[in-house]
Amino acid sequence: MLFAEKPNGERTRCVLMKRLVNSKYIQIKNRGRKNWLKRTPPKICLYCARYDYEPLTIAPLGIGYIASYLVQQGIVSQEQICIVDTLDEAIEFKPDILGVSSVSQVIQDGRDFTKKCKEKTGCLTVLGGYHVTAVPQNLPEEFDIGVLSEGEITFAEIVNFFKLNKLTVTLGQIKGICYRKNGEIIINEPRGLIEDLDSLPLPYRHKEYSQEIPIFTSRGCQYRCIFCASKGFWMNRYRLRSADSVISEIVHLVNKYRTKRITINVLDDLWIANKKRFREIVEKLVALKIPDKTDFMGFCRSNVIYEEDIKLLKQLNYRCVRFGAETGSEVLLKRLKGDNISIADHQRVIDLCQKYKMPCRASFMFGVPGETMEDLEATITFLRKNKGKLEIGGFYFFNPIPGTEIWEEMKGNGMIPDTFKLENLTQLDFNKDIFSWDDILYFNEENVSLEEFRELIHKIKAEFIYDTFRKKAKLTVKKYLPKKFMTYVKRLISIKSRMSIG
Repeated sequence: MLFAEKPNGERTRCVLMKRLVNSKYIQIKNRGRKNWLKRTPPKICLYCARYDYEPLTIAPLGIGYIASYLVQQGIVSQEQICIVDTLDEAIEFKPDILGVSSVSQVIQDGRDFTKKCKEKTGCLTVLGGYHVTAVPQNLPEEFDIGVLSEGEITFAEIVNFFKLNKLTVTLGQIKGICYRKNGEIIINEPRGLIEDLDSLPLPYRHKEYSQEIPIFTSRGCQYRCIFCASKGFWMNRYRLRSADSVISEIVHLVNKYRTKRITINVLDDLWIANKKRFREIVEKLVALKIPDKTDFMGFCRSNVIYEEDIKLLKQLNYRCVRFGAETGSEVLLKRLKGDNISIADHQRVIDLCQKYKMPCRASFMFGVPGETMEDLEATITFLRKNKGKLEIGGFYFFNPIPGTEIWEEMKGNGMIPDTFKLENLTQLDFNKDIFSWDDILYFNEENVSLEEFRELIHKIKAEFIYDTFRKKAKLTVKKYLPKKFMTYVKRLISIKSRMSIG
């Protein structure tokens, strides 16, 4: 909390800045309140919460934009801000302010990280991201302040007021935050979104996690999927960067990593929705010969992909077309994603990819409340129809997420009690080694028993994932091992088989 309170509400001690060991602060009294004057500019540490069993594979762009914006505005220098991946890095940096970004599924990691860092450094702690935006009234006790929705301007104001020693008296004036006062959570009025995304600096990418380099070309979404928290976080707005802004960043990245061939990973799945902008981006990148130097990948939404788009993606050296199919059931699909999408859209994308010899992957989600045995069978039928043309690129178990329409629906009908703990949302991906049927929270027992559901999932895994993996492994072996060696291996297998029979 920002202040430790006596029963009468008197502010007696500033908990957020009680570290004095290195004389970075001078304590003074001011009308019964203890404030702190800083001798040196604040040091900012940023961390993106994650699963403890799964390290990040791409740079976290959300906090990357926060970092670059602070530097652009002259609030801190590059030396005073650090993006970290481990607790040891954070403690060694000795931050004055720790900013943590988190979605609901990994909020426990964010809380644990913050608690330990705060104990060691006494820093001010700020939570941003999808989770706190969805449930600001539940600001975790480890955090002093929550930043709601888009964070660049809001976090910059927090840092600036902290720098000027005015934070404790200006909290009520900062739009788009929540904080504690007299034991209650105060939620300030929302802050408007940044209208001109081109005005933002390129995000700070503090290190290279892999050859996949992520970018965002837009913010928000114009669709209303009931399982997605994007529409709430972005206030039902959809904003685009200009074609030239996107091209400039891609060229910058290709030049930055010119000694190796990278893959540009476009994270926003509607980047091809605006056809005019998409065509302009592709044509200008091709003119600059960027596809000769790099590959591209990213998600798309099936109802916005047509033949012309596939041709343009082909020009970009798009490694694979990926989209969120979710289900093979028309009825369930429209419930999940709305009336403007259909199984026919899915099929069109698959057939176009087949026609233009582009790999195609789709993610599927199972266990949604209301999903019937007929829905599940329809998905299996859809997968069988496209076997060999479509690969399952995401095999997910439904988890209700705060800030989504289905979360509110389930809370309203009592399926999610007030005592529900978000740390239980750990079982998401059927393909992860950590997945355990003993730990799942299954919400669809009235339509499909857990035993039947489990049997169907194993059936899908065996037929469409394991079988695909075996075929790909066989093709890889054939491609990279010499023909003579393969003939030798086959002979050995044949001899062994005859000996076992004998």
